[in-house]
Amino acid sequence: MNIIIGAGITGLSCGYFSKEPYIIFEKENTVGGLCKSVKENGFTFDCSGHFLHIKNIKIKNLTEKLLGQKLLKIKRKSAILFKDKVIPFPFQTNLCYLDEKEKKECIEGIRNRKNIKIYNDMPFAEWAETTFGKGITKYFMRPYNQKLWNCNLKQLTAAWTAPFVPKPSVKEIEQSAYKKAKKEYGYNGIFYYPKSGGCQTIVNGFYKKVKNNVFLNTKTEKIDFKNKRILAGGKYYFYDKLISTQPLRELLLQTENLPKNISSLIKNLEYTTTRCINIGIKYRKDLPEILKNIHWLYVPEKKYPFYRVGVYSNISPFAAPKKCFGLYIETTDLNCNRENLITVLKETGIIRDDDRILSFNTIDMKYAYVIYNKERNATLKAINKFLNENNIFSIGRYGGWEYSFMERNIIDAKNIYGNIK
Repeated sequence: MNIIIGAGITGLSCGYFSKEPYIIFEKENTVGGLCKSVKENGFTFDCSGHFLHIKNIKIKNLTEKLLGQKLLKIKRKSAILFKDKVIPFPFQTNLCYLDEKEKKECIEGIRNRKNIKIYNDMPFAEWAETTFGKGITKYFMRPYNQKLWNCNLKQLTAAWTAPFVPKPSVKEIEQSAYKKAKKEYGYNGIFYYPKSGGCQTIVNGFYKKVKNNVFLNTKTEKIDFKNKRILAGGKYYFYDKLISTQPLRELLLQTENLPKNISSLIKNLEYTTTRCINIGIKYRKDLPEILKNIHWLYVPEKKYPFYRVGVYSNISPFAAPKKCFGLYIETTDLNCNRENLITVLKETGIIRDDDRILSFNTIDMKYAYVIYNKERNATLKAINKFLNENNIFSIGRYGGWEYSFMERNIIDAKNIYGNIK
């Protein structure tokens, strides 16, 4: 019998693809993990923006088969809120929207970059200046990523940047100072999303196929790797193989009698906690101008307590009632409360005085982003070697301790059985 920990998208996919007997333990009373959706007053909210970035046609076909419906295919419309202007994403290929002083700084910066070798694990701040120059780093790369990662950018490496940060050529960056870019940049130029029901419908599609093997409200308490047994929900279970999709740090903390050389590595598993604030709003006249035709806004400036604002209802009209719009706000400022947030949103024009707030909920995501510090690669290599030797396999965004997306999680689940001997 194999045991799978976690009934998020990765854990449920593991069950779906398994050809051996298995059970899945989930500590919550519902499945989905951070891919779950909340319905409130006619609005559908996710745990921030969860969109399918599919490149593999087999994964797309499987997802639609399990959903029982075609996914919406959406051309990304994202932008950057910068000095009260809405600039198309990415910043580095839309310099023509900047003032002359800022534009000049960015062009001089890209032309006068340090001539040093770029490598995967170089400090992010240094990587940004070497790749994009001082101007672009000053105005976007440094402030935005400081807010997102909420850590010392000298300790954060650039290993996470591919494929998430578009890297146009120097020529393309320079040309963007004089004419609008026509080319799409980034891994998510096209993405997919369910027509209705939010991200939860994707989870539910997998859950329907494996629900007889899922134990809800069953938290993993202890793992005895020597005797291959697990204490969950107050009861011991023996396993042949253990597949964990919970955060790697939590897996290690639950594992008894870890060798000192492994337990000493837990401190290297750093992470960022994010607060997602979902707001449902009824407008009197029309959608606010700043949000028209926008799926999400990146917000680099310090004066805003959040780093991203998304509009669920611009992605699917079924995400909000008529004459309403649904927002998600992402912040690493855990002191950001309703009162100060609404004040700032009104100052930006995202919410207006005559708009009426119908729904407001907060979701804190303890493990939102894993930090790619300089110790990460060696730490993961040593931990996974120990785990795998003891028939324990940690996969998924948080189990694998990586910055990834749903398609990758589903593929990881499919591939794990080829790696398990």
